[in-house]
Parts: sequence; structure tokens; C-alpha cells
Amino acid sequence: MAYPKAYSPEKGYRYQILARMGGSREYDHVDYAKDREEKKFLLNEYRLAYRGMGAEFKVIELPMKYWK
Repeated sequence: MAYPKAYSPEKGYRYQILARMGGSREYDHVDYAKDREEKKFLLNEYRLAYRGMGAEFKVIELPMKYWK
């Protein structure tokens, strides 16, 4: 699997949220989430914040060794 340039795992998190603005080809790091509820909440908040800017969001699940 090819990771985006923004791939940078952090300990204690399960998901990394990435965003791509307008015509950009690369994803940038936006945030981390510890569980599904937090991921869902953060995605909704970022979609509201970036509405109308052509932002695309992608969530990647970090390897299990980073979860704890």
C-alpha cells in the first residue's frame, strides 16, 4: 500500500485524517482520532469547516502497534 506523503504515525491513535484541497494531488495531515466515534465527529467538523473549498478527506487506519 502506498502511503500519502503526510503519513506520520503517532502512538495512542488508531486513525489518521488527511485532507486534499482543491486541485492538489497530495494529502496533508489534518488530525488523529483514537476511536470510531472521535473519527466520525472530527470528519463532520472538518467537512463543515472546509465546506465550499473543494476539500477531500481520507482516513487511514494506522498499524496496530501504534494503537496503544
